[in-house]
Amino acid sequence: MEKKILFLGLDAAMPDLVKKFVAEGAMPNTAKLMKQGIFSRLETVFPPLTAAAWTAIVSGAGSGTNGVPSLMVKHLGEDLDHWHTSFDRNEVLCETMWDVGKRLGKKVALINWPVTFPMGAISEEDGCQLAGSLNPPFRYFFMPLWDVASSACFSNQKLRCNQIPGRAVQLEARPAEGWTNLPESKRPPLEFDIVVPPTYVEGYPMHVLMYASTDAGYDRMLISESKDAAQAITDITHGELGPWITKNFKARDYERDGRFRFQILQLTPDGKNFKLYQSAINMAEPYSVPSSLSKEVEAVAGTYMEVDDPWAFMDGWMAPELYLDQLQMHANWWGNATKYVLEHQQWDMAFSWVGTIDHIEHVLYAGIEPKARVYDPDKADFCWHMIRETYRQVDENIGRILDAVDLDNTYVILISDHGMTHLDWNPYVKEHLARAGLLEYVLDLTTDDPSNLTINWEHTKCHPLEPCHAHIFINLKGRDPHGIVEPEDYEKVQEEIIRCLMNMRDPETGDQVVALAIKKKEAGTLGIYEGPGYDRVGDVLYAWKPGYMSHPFIYRSKIQYRDGTERVIANPELYEAAGLCRNFTGVHLALPSLHDMHAVMIMTGPGVPQYERKFPAKIIDVAPTLSKLLNIDVPKDAEGGVLYDILDRCQ
Repeated sequence: MEKKILFLGLDAAMPDLVKKFVAEGAMPNTAKLMKQGIFSRLETVFPPLTAAAWTAIVSGAGSGTNGVPSLMVKHLGEDLDHWHTSFDRNEVLCETMWDVGKRLGKKVALINWPVTFPMGAISEEDGCQLAGSLNPPFRYFFMPLWDVASSACFSNQKLRCNQIPGRAVQLEARPAEGWTNLPESKRPPLEFDIVVPPTYVEGYPMHVLMYASTDAGYDRMLISESKDAAQAITDITHGELGPWITKNFKARDYERDGRFRFQILQLTPDGKNFKLYQSAINMAEPYSVPSSLSKEVEAVAGTYMEVDDPWAFMDGWMAPELYLDQLQMHANWWGNATKYVLEHQQWDMAFSWVGTIDHIEHVLYAGIEPKARVYDPDKADFCWHMIRETYRQVDENIGRILDAVDLDNTYVILISDHGMTHLDWNPYVKEHLARAGLLEYVLDLTTDDPSNLTINWEHTKCHPLEPCHAHIFINLKGRDPHGIVEPEDYEKVQEEIIRCLMNMRDPETGDQVVALAIKKKEAGTLGIYEGPGYDRVGDVLYAWKPGYMSHPFIYRSKIQYRDGTERVIANPELYEAAGLCRNFTGVHLALPSLHDMHAVMIMTGPGVPQYERKFPAKIIDVAPTLSKLLNIDVPKDAEGGVLYDILDRCQ
């Protein structure tokens, strides 16, 4: 019988944390795999970002070949500030393991795997596909396509809204008037009006009725598009997650069905303080091949949500225990959905991914890292608990998935894409380039739209690839639409950019914040070679030191949003400080060779011995090695090598 292979992708799972939580007993299912399989650290790709790394894992090729250089992709001949999302599968320029499998007639199952959207990577003849997480953005780079709009919170209080403007809406409740079919209320009903969503797309006006179902005080909210309570779309009590509501939303150039629900995060008995949470509006259209599969999965796993909501947690709307509940829901959906697909679909190769570990580490990693500027010993236990619990949730669902697998005939690969380091400061790279005379822009601070930026191309020598993480492109005459840099000045401008980057300094310590900045011709030192995707590689590449991540937007000093909140740049204004439980405090943008940036691989299966590699393998070695283990073709564009120390030990 031919052997099967199952990839379980755990985004940002860190080798040291996996070992720690296994030793503590929080990850018993992972412990079983480690006791009977191979454990290896993995050196990730540059830059160590999700789309680039997962593409490298399944192709064995780096970004110069696979065409996925960062979170975004710039196409040759387009404006330097025009980008495409790297999570679009159509951006991938190389062969993957499932492409090989399809060619050999094997059945493939893709479950929530990044860089597999839009549907079509797998046909019904080839196997099946369920969702494709972290998909092309609708508006900002952090908003996936499945989301029509982000979450919102309606409250009588002025709430933080740091990450995405316009989502926190302050309003007041008033005595209810003009309603019919009112429910019985022990106190005079109150009301307020909302629009769902309050930003991004054209929303739906709705009326909210607060009432007291008991003598204890106000405890419920009824929401209706009319003032007829009998036509309410939801009627919920404090803490309760309401039912999913589906509406049609008009976006910029299309209409889309979206699904959302409400939750009361706060409601005092006197009705004076309240917070009504509206979830992210997830696309409510089939997300599977065959199209019927999504409905089947929802019957056992529940409604698919693209992402949990770290923004609500960081903005202080959502209590930690509620955010853990969200993470658990996502992990459970992943586990139940994967189990169902493996049990009810034909497959020889399966790839399934979950992102909750990455999400919690982005928010709280600095809370467990004593070197971090915001580390607080009094909060460390809380941060450890949140992170440990998220790993435990994922492990619980690994056990659920393994129950559906014939382990005597299946290689199981538990794998992550990168590690994590702490984050202290967000430098405003565009502003640094502007002050060095390399970029000129005008920002309209009269609106709360961070994209309201105009580049003066006549005085702009370069522009970073959004969101300014690793690549900077020179505005080259004869290549770029607004080119001003003469070809003979190309290297001179490269040197100017490198000098600017290396002169950036930590606002408190004065230390350099950039670890490395090199010319494109030196990209091979970072594992980026002249393959089909080389045109997408920046003219200058740079890597941050641990503690830093570029800010995707530009603010000169302060911007006030229409919801009343403000974003103030720390002193000096070229850097914004990361705040624990308020911003991302974990990041994966350092050099891939650094210890904390390593990914993890645990492999078990028939004939696989217990073995721990002494030195890290490279993430691009995974596909060639497993292809040889399965006795199938290595992806034709693979640049990685075969790990014979693993193969030679497998029977």
